[in-house]
Amino acid sequence: MHSQLAKKKGYGSFFSHINYNSETFNNSESSFNPINKKLFYSGRHAIKYIIETIKANNKVNTFWIPEYYCQHVTSWLKMNYSNIKTYTVNPADESDNITPDRFANENDIVLINNFWGISDCKVQSGEKKVFIVEDHSHGWLSKACVESKADYCFASLRKSVPAPLGGITWIPNGEKLPNLNLEPSPLFNGIWNKILLGMKKKKEFEDAILPNENLKDDFLQLVYEAENMMHDHYELVEIHETHEKLLQQYLNNNYLSFKKNNFNEMVNSIKDNNNFNIVGRKSSPFGLTLHFKSIDKLNHFKSYLISKTIYPSLLWPDNESKYGYFLNIHLDYRYTKDDVLFMAGVINKYEDSLVG
Repeated sequence: MHSQLAKKKGYGSFFSHINYNSETFNNSESSFNPINKKLFYSGRHAIKYIIETIKANNKVNTFWIPEYYCQHVTSWLKMNYSNIKTYTVNPADESDNITPDRFANENDIVLINNFWGISDCKVQSGEKKVFIVEDHSHGWLSKACVESKADYCFASLRKSVPAPLGGITWIPNGEKLPNLNLEPSPLFNGIWNKILLGMKKKKEFEDAILPNENLKDDFLQLVYEAENMMHDHYELVEIHETHEKLLQQYLNNNYLSFKKNNFNEMVNSIKDNNNFNIVGRKSSPFGLTLHFKSIDKLNHFKSYLISKTIYPSLLWPDNESKYGYFLNIHLDYRYTKDDVLFMAGVINKYEDSLVG
């Protein structure tokens, strides 16, 4: 039974449709709501808004991003800006301390990534004036996100918030964001509707008594098409008022509380394993993030999970091999205690499967 539940919830990392006021979210109200925020259709739009805001009043020489970073965002940013360079990080170390003076120059922009929601996002201050921008896409509502002291913050919300699209930027010190004149976008209205339809079809798939492969193919295709449309679009656009209001309703829920409970249940149930390390045991991370030194070991373990109807996400391909390899197992609001115990049991049997 639990195997079938995990299988239906596990297809892809995007959510099925759920109302923002669903009973699922009872007693999980979020108190984090920056009054000076601005909402977007994507995190990419949010970071570009920040960069354009900084550039409006400053001559920026270099835009620094982590050497280990999402390959899709990196590619998209490089299509927009020619002055991007990278700096070394440690995505497996929650206390990794970034020292911009070692690599950046005056008026540079330095992007700090909250890796897997475990990072302290510590920055060693120096003599050079740089603009610190934090990405909390995988750390929405984490301590580093809520207590940030950065110049600007942003996040892609779609990995945590079950709305079709979503991005956010804010200034942690409470200053009001400047107003850049943006135009509405019929294209993104269409993308929103396409993903929403995919989410509804995924909900039908999950609710069906018998697996419906046509529904699965439908929702996967809709999301694939929408992702491609977003990846090839580089202009900043204004989010539609209706979508903005709906996204704000979704933001009222504390999605991290579910991850925290499920993560604690998971790490208390998993036996020691010689094939990987669990990242962030002392925090409340994005999910169960596992670090592998070998891509072959990761791929073998990933194939094993899929064979048991557990569908993890690779974080992220096409990065420097010196950082190792990261795999995420989702532990969000979709998963019950029974689901978590089922997944823990599968993981605990992995080493025995190698012997067999």
